[in-house]
Amino acid sequence: MARRTARAGMLTVLALALTGCGADTTGGQDDARTGRPGAPEGAPVALRLDHVGDHDGELTDLAALGPDDLWAAGHDRKNGGSTGRYLLRDTGDGWRRLPLPDALADIPYPPRLDAAGPDALWATGTTTEQGGPPVIAQWRDGRWSTVTPPPEGDLLDLAAFGPDDVTLLQNPHLPDRDDGAGNIVSDTRTQVAHWDGARWTTTLLPFTAAALDGTSGDDLWAVGHRSEGPGIGGDGQEMNQTAAHHYDGTRWTAVDTPLRRFPDPVPPEAGAALDTVVAVAPDEVHAFGRHSFNHGEVEEEPDDEHLRLRWDGKRWRDLPEVEGACGTRTPLLVDGDTGTLYENLWYQAADGRCHKLDRPRLPTGGEVRENARQGLGVAEAAVVPGTDRIVVVGHLAVMQGGNPFSRPVALHATR
Repeated sequence: MARRTARAGMLTVLALALTGCGADTTGGQDDARTGRPGAPEGAPVALRLDHVGDHDGELTDLAALGPDDLWAAGHDRKNGGSTGRYLLRDTGDGWRRLPLPDALADIPYPPRLDAAGPDALWATGTTTEQGGPPVIAQWRDGRWSTVTPPPEGDLLDLAAFGPDDVTLLQNPHLPDRDDGAGNIVSDTRTQVAHWDGARWTTTLLPFTAAALDGTSGDDLWAVGHRSEGPGIGGDGQEMNQTAAHHYDGTRWTAVDTPLRRFPDPVPPEAGAALDTVVAVAPDEVHAFGRHSFNHGEVEEEPDDEHLRLRWDGKRWRDLPEVEGACGTRTPLLVDGDTGTLYENLWYQAADGRCHKLDRPRLPTGGEVRENARQGLGVAEAAVVPGTDRIVVVGHLAVMQGGNPFSRPVALHATR
């Protein structure tokens, strides 16, 4: 499932600086790659723990509906498996654990959470560990109800702009088709499904998509790859090229993206694909992916290419190259006016500076030994609407001999 992002107007430098993904065991430090000491302007001063769970496990998602209505999803872990899936809710007096709604009681993993307005929440799961059609519960007007999912299709991504304006990106598992030249090929097109509060409207996109985002229900982008058209096969020997689809409120349209090709000799099974899209404004959309190939089949291999594209309202162009860790990691949040936050809490400020941010730690003593290494894995962050508050959820992993464990955590900071 593609990573979600905050919308334009909700982002600040601090909001960007408080998100992360994956455990990291180092603290903040001067950035040796750039030679510039200290944190960039706007980096957080304090990130405080609000909640530490009692059991081994993690929080996996977060939705902020309003100043006093925060939701998180999580699960306990036992013998390496997921157990005890649950919700947390904070209505202004601390986080309290709640059971999943009945519709989601038997899902194998914690649900995905999406705020769909000030009083509406979508909680989405799957019936099997391998995926499958989504199971959807909606919290609205103080109660849970079940939303019948669209016909067929594994959930890939979701964009919600209101309780009656939700779009899903799905893999519909289409049968093989004739490519028009007498060849039978796999049909890997992706489906979008829009919910208007009463019914679903589904549309097949021209190509394969992996991620969805937008600024409104009438300005959506779905990005991925295509395996036909310009730059495919022939002298180029590329199997895939990047693809982007735009919805303008009326229809979905494929939009050209820059072609990629490795220098001769092109390595085997080369191809390019996008896997992340971040819509900041109608004329400020960023997409990220990779141009790679089947490694290990030739002696002299080129380097993989990290794809970084920007839509400026007229066309997709390559973003300028970024030095150091910020140029090779997947972004978590992008704000064209302030900066970009990448995986493992690397932050690129507006001046181009790339800096690694500090992480909080559990206090030593008791079950946390003095020599323990700790790593914060951040699953999601949200700006609380109408406030200067940032909320972050994930887990703190404690790595020590004989008794390693993780604790689900919720944290906050004030801008």
